[in-house]
Amino acid sequence: MKRIINYVTYIFKRVRRRAFGRQFPKIKKSNRLPKIPLSFVIVRFSDEYEQNILASSDVNNQINELITIDNFSNLNYDSLAHAMNAGIEKSKNEIIVIVHEDTFLPNGWQSELENAIEEIEKSNPEWGILGVAGLDKNGVPAGHYSDPNNFCNTFKNGEKFVEATSVDEHLMIFRRKLNPKADENIVGIHGIGTDMVLTAIENGNKCYIINAPSIHKYRDENGKTIQRIMDSPKIKDRLNYAYKADKACCDEYVSRKWDKITPFDSIVTHYDKWTDPNEEIKKINPKIIGILDSPVVLLGKGGGGSRLLSLIAGDCGIFLGNDVNISGDCMDIVIAVYQAVIEKYKCKAQWQKNIIAAQLRLATAKMLNEYISFTGISVNEILWGFKLPESLLLLPEINTAFPNARYVHMLRDPVETCLRRTHMTARLDNQVGRVTLPLAYRSAGLTIEQILKDPPEIHNAYTTLFQLTRALEFCKQNFNSGKYYELNFDDILSSPAKTRDKLCEWLGVKPASNKTVKEIDINRAKKPKTKYSEETINRIKEILKPLL
Repeated sequence: MKRIINYVTYIFKRVRRRAFGRQFPKIKKSNRLPKIPLSFVIVRFSDEYEQNILASSDVNNQINELITIDNFSNLNYDSLAHAMNAGIEKSKNEIIVIVHEDTFLPNGWQSELENAIEEIEKSNPEWGILGVAGLDKNGVPAGHYSDPNNFCNTFKNGEKFVEATSVDEHLMIFRRKLNPKADENIVGIHGIGTDMVLTAIENGNKCYIINAPSIHKYRDENGKTIQRIMDSPKIKDRLNYAYKADKACCDEYVSRKWDKITPFDSIVTHYDKWTDPNEEIKKINPKIIGILDSPVVLLGKGGGGSRLLSLIAGDCGIFLGNDVNISGDCMDIVIAVYQAVIEKYKCKAQWQKNIIAAQLRLATAKMLNEYISFTGISVNEILWGFKLPESLLLLPEINTAFPNARYVHMLRDPVETCLRRTHMTARLDNQVGRVTLPLAYRSAGLTIEQILKDPPEIHNAYTTLFQLTRALEFCKQNFNSGKYYELNFDDILSSPAKTRDKLCEWLGVKPASNKTVKEIDINRAKKPKTKYSEETINRIKEILKPLL
């Protein structure tokens, strides 16, 4: 019932906001001047920093300390928690305020904070963490804040605070004497505040939501006021699969860490009881388990025309997923694969790395179960596989997950690949690329600062070098000719039917269709939209020399 009421309230507020625009909190003018020195810790990720928190008058008050941790595009610190802890270590004042860069504090905010602290300390001087948004001790949303999703003010009768079970991490207040520390095993931005509050409560320090209003995601990087959800680049980012995979890593860690109290809620996330994917697989139809070990794994560099590989595989009768996108990628398992990349290369908790293979098996088992349930096809009739470019980064784990898998690798001139559009693994605009691009630069012996100096085509070159050298070496060392098959991109273009027939012969099946011939666009494949200078091409060739 509580969730239903909250959902109805949320819909009502959405309708109101569409009609009247975003609502912002107001603080009554007061003659009280701030007197408690604060240490503001801000982790800078983007240019929204200057338009929001840096524009807040209290942050710039001379009695306070401003500590900015530069973590632009997550390049300088392993995680937000790592960056937060660096800021906490640098702080000098007893009261520490950790606030997101995209938060604006209205004039008079600090006076409201001090009023709340004074009231709380009358009964509990040993408070743990304060926030301006969260869940009260009954699990009901509480606070005083505005964000593009919502305006909330549960302090209508002049209350200064309410006891909390969860505090949103966009703004948190700590006491130095309690030695606050974020758990650096949380690799993303999610669940840090939830974990810190649960830790404080477990240690006997009550936490509170206070009446000191904030404006979260107030302006974009150009200073334009964010009125609606889709005005915010960071909120739009939540729609992409890399964001969802990153959040899944965080949620999984928090759920397992706090297993003794799950299920529970934060203001934005429901944490279910963590279940081992190895145990979940046991619940899958046993008939599916019988074919689960033997997929046809399609390998191809992202941005290198691997769509044609999926077309050829389809012509061989390989089932590639219930939801296959225009690039031929298997979207049924995309979150599991992205999550695996993040867990393998970024997660610090070893148990998260240890379950990668089981998670991949579980995701594909669910995909096959859905396919069989919908079509009624016999398990024995299925030749199945999947294609996602990020599989190149996960070959040891895929080999463990699917011990009888066969691999079809489409090779293309790597220089040609780098002179096309960039792939997400070569960009900093997503959570997977923020892992893989620095990884490639470090592997090449370069500093991550060089990433910000190099153009996209050079990013492409280093990630191509990193991914292909390791993939080719792994395949060479672990697979014989019965398990590994190479085909050439140019052969698909020039002789699609012949290429299909050879692949069918290797697979031991008959051709099922001839769609590739109709789909091939040689002009699209051979005439990239962007032309590069001879100097750039030569630099890319030099980087890719080990592959040429």
